[in-house]
Amino acid sequence: MSRLVAVERRDGIGIVTLADPDRRNLLSIDMCATLSSAIADLGADPEIHAVVITGAGSAFCAGADLSDLTAAASDPVSLEPVYRSFLDVAACPLPTIAAINGPAVGAGMNLALACDMRIAAQGAWFDTRFLQIGLHPGGGHGWMLLRAVGWAEASRLLLTGPRVGAAEAEAIRLVQRLVAGEQLLDEAIALAKGAAALPRELLVRTKHSLHLAAASSHAAAVAHETEQQAWSLHQPAFAERVSRMYRTVSGQ
Repeated sequence: MSRLVAVERRDGIGIVTLADPDRRNLLSIDMCATLSSAIADLGADPEIHAVVITGAGSAFCAGADLSDLTAAASDPVSLEPVYRSFLDVAACPLPTIAAINGPAVGAGMNLALACDMRIAAQGAWFDTRFLQIGLHPGGGHGWMLLRAVGWAEASRLLLTGPRVGAAEAEAIRLVQRLVAGEQLLDEAIALAKGAAALPRELLVRTKHSLHLAAASSHAAAVAHETEQQAWSLHQPAFAERVSRMYRTVSGQ
């Protein structure tokens, strides 16, 4: 893809690696534009069922490039590719997993939060960092943080600024799983394989339904899911799997 973002396709899984380890994978405007392009390509690839995002070297992502932030004082629109990359990850039609191998700071924490699921190495840590450098949060940080950990923890992390280690991140549900560093990518891929084994269109529709459910009433969610379930009943995947279950139960 580019020297800033590496993309690998492996058994139905897209592995996206932020590849600027000398700068601790800072989210420059160029990197974010490339990241958005990579996510779009994988989302449109019929062979890909899930996406894993990780960082090269010792950091997941050390945040935004300060030179880009400084330039934005006179041209706020210049940061649009950075913010767009978070929205593009969040809007990816496929399941997304952040494999957080090291520090996730500021905008780097945004990138992790934009993913559907988060797995962290034991040496990873998280720092909102915005207020500590005199900067208002950006990129929808508060919106995503609230939905990940709830009001009290989001307020604590954002307004008092503690650095959160991996174990604490797991305890407050900022991440769903904690693993040894050398096992991180393998564990993320193992999780993604669950999605890779499922019908792609069913995955896409179900993730879309989750997005709708988050912003709708229970009754509206029931109506939408009824429509989508009726669609799935007419798909070959349903008939094939039910037939397989019957054969298993009957010992055939």
